[in-house]
Amino acid sequence: MEEPVQVGRYQVQEVIGKGAMGVVYLAYDPQIGRRVALKTIRPAEGAKDEEVAESRERFQREARAAGSLLHPHIVTIFDVFEDRGTLYIAMEFVQGRLLETYCSKKNLLPPERAVRLVAQGLSALHYAHRRGIVHRDIKPANLMVLEDEETLKVMDFGVAREEGAHLTQKGFVVGTPHYMSPEQIEGRPLDGRSDVFSMGVVLYELLCGERPFPGESISTVIYRILHDSPTPLRELNPRIPRDLQRIVERALAKDPDRRFPSAQAFEEALLRFLETGTLEEDLASAVEETVPSGESVLPPPPSTGARRRKTGRLSRRVLWTSLLLLVLLAGLLAASGFFRGRPEGKPPRDPARELLPRPVAVTTEPTGADLFLDGVPVSAVTLERGDRGRHRVEARLGCLSAGAEVDGASPPASLLLRLQPGPFRLKVSSVPPDAEVLLDGRETGLKTPCEVAREGCDPFEVELRLAGFLPRKVAVDPRTQRGPLDLSLEKEPEKGALRVLGGSAMMQVFEESRLLGGPGETFTLPAGEHRIRFVDPALRGSAERRVTVEPGKTVSLRAPDFETGRVFLYGRPVEEGKVLVDGRYLEDLPLNGNVPLAVGPHRFQVVAPDGRSVSFSWNVRPGDQTRVVDFDTGRAEEP
Repeated sequence: MEEPVQVGRYQVQEVIGKGAMGVVYLAYDPQIGRRVALKTIRPAEGAKDEEVAESRERFQREARAAGSLLHPHIVTIFDVFEDRGTLYIAMEFVQGRLLETYCSKKNLLPPERAVRLVAQGLSALHYAHRRGIVHRDIKPANLMVLEDEETLKVMDFGVAREEGAHLTQKGFVVGTPHYMSPEQIEGRPLDGRSDVFSMGVVLYELLCGERPFPGESISTVIYRILHDSPTPLRELNPRIPRDLQRIVERALAKDPDRRFPSAQAFEEALLRFLETGTLEEDLASAVEETVPSGESVLPPPPSTGARRRKTGRLSRRVLWTSLLLLVLLAGLLAASGFFRGRPEGKPPRDPARELLPRPVAVTTEPTGADLFLDGVPVSAVTLERGDRGRHRVEARLGCLSAGAEVDGASPPASLLLRLQPGPFRLKVSSVPPDAEVLLDGRETGLKTPCEVAREGCDPFEVELRLAGFLPRKVAVDPRTQRGPLDLSLEKEPEKGALRVLGGSAMMQVFEESRLLGGPGETFTLPAGEHRIRFVDPALRGSAERRVTVEPGKTVSLRAPDFETGRVFLYGRPVEEGKVLVDGRYLEDLPLNGNVPLAVGPHRFQVVAPDGRSVSFSWNVRPGDQTRVVDFDTGRAEEP
């Protein structure tokens, strides 16, 4: 496929990244005069319509989530648009190195520098969390260290989820397995503490060059995240201070309630450590509570290095509790025969290998179905070791469903379920109730609450009507509809009328951004205050007026008369070019005052035949005024 040269207003310069589902271009924005990164979706060859639609929806969600975030450590989104059927996001173009560059043992950063970079990422995450957005795919490949080597930026909110969004497909966990939190793997509801866990994994890897939960297969990685404790950092890198190790251990607690309560708390702990080299008393106590079962709750011995550690942090109560636990543990081990040794000829047991569940990779056509194991909803199908029973695996998606029997003695590694249509029933309710229900514009005789029955899987439209309330229409696709349809009806406001007097024949009248019509017309509007905007496209003039519409009455408003001036514009050393005013073509160079412009500020852009462009602001005043565009210097000056 030939790469585009121009998309929207952007001039594409080169491809800077490609993936299975997307392409990233380096482009130039001539209106602002800056380079941007253009990110888009390129569906895989042979992708089904459902997969393409899901990819586009995920792409649009990324724009909604990331476009609302303005933070010095988050890549900024400038624009979202569609060009020739393809969606694009124009974002800040940042140069530097991905943080994964520093996750190798051969290229580790000094611990203090790694901590400072992670603290910046936590600041960005806290900002996003306060706005209801969880990233869900924090990993070194989504963190960029800029060329100054001191600034970190969080990238790719492509799997971020706004509060209330429901795009994650059942049976498929969004994220990168090595960095996922236990609750993310299990398909539980997520909050900012999931990103805290992922950032803890990143910091662990930066400090020692190894992942805390390694594995050659996804199932092994998942098992270790859910059940195993990571190797202590100081065993892998003795240079790591003990208190920093304990901060990372708290971030990696499997129970979210035992982690840092927020990204900000994690960040503050790291910054306090950088300032003092130690943990504060309250944080030290909290970290001790997260020590995994079976490990000593006593603190490590003091370091003999140059930096002295504070001692005496354990209270007598904690010390006596620890001694009591050790005595009880010794008694239990003795009673179980632990000290008698292992019988000869038997190899040591590997609990991870014995207890590792057996996953069944279930895929559905179309994708996005809910999975059920023996009638119970599950996020993924796994069978315990030793299970010899038969199980029923089902997939349901709106009016589509499919099922298969699985033998626990020899379960398949993968299972494809092709969903087939069936009867579809949809519960419809409204607030307030008793609204009439129409399907595809036809009356049904039903009133809310009720149940709508459909034989096929074709999409249809539900419309609710209730006297005194605005009609409500909702498109329903039985293949993707989840749960009942519960709609709130908005009360119909009282109305009045607005009549516009005067104005030119070319003038347009807007209410906010909605075009009403032209002067001389009468418009019906809800009662209350309105912002009316008058636009003269020929003069490039715009003015606003506020008016209050009273219920049942007609109010008159006179359109403004735009004062004009004449502009003369010439070019050098090139005397030809296209002139755009406020983003629209006016005429070719030279301008000889033939087209009057409304008095006030305007944005000019002059493009020479050789592609050079000069942009400038011109505050047009009454009378004549002249400027000369110099394409060599890129300036417009008075002659």
